[in-house]
Amino acid sequence: MKNIFKNYGVEIVIGVIAIVLLILNPEKAIPSLLSAFRTWLSLVPVIIGIALLTALISVLLPKERIGKIIGKDSGLPGLFAGALFGSLMVGPAYVFFPFFGELKNKGASDRIIATTIGAWAIKPTWIPFAVTILGWKFVSIFNILLFLFAILSGIFVQAFMKQDQR
Repeated sequence: MKNIFKNYGVEIVIGVIAIVLLILNPEKAIPSLLSAFRTWLSLVPVIIGIALLTALISVLLPKERIGKIIGKDSGLPGLFAGALFGSLMVGPAYVFFPFFGELKNKGASDRIIATTIGAWAIKPTWIPFAVTILGWKFVSIFNILLFLFAILSGIFVQAFMKQDQR
């Protein structure tokens, strides 16, 4: 029983709150639960896709290959690869963190993982919409700076991680 609460404590608390809300105010709780369920259903394909991608990387790519592409010695090309990949990622963050953990276990550097997460702020699918509201100049400069600062943040993370290991 102790293990169940330890492993699923948040889910149990949320379930209890949902039950209490259903009892106290069902006319508001039911539409809210339905909305939450629809949101969860829309995320299922993304979660499954990332799980499959993580599994494929785990099985198909040897540690040495990942280390060569995005490892500690990959240099500037590895940083740009991480920033490019990050700028193309779509989906919720919590789905990708296990993927990043698997990459890290396979030899990806902290610097490139941080760069990838930083570049995630770039949303290519939103660029046309942003341009109509903010203009090409603003959107271009903003996204270039996001890309460069993602790389810079990766370099800083690596520097701090090295200090932390001393």
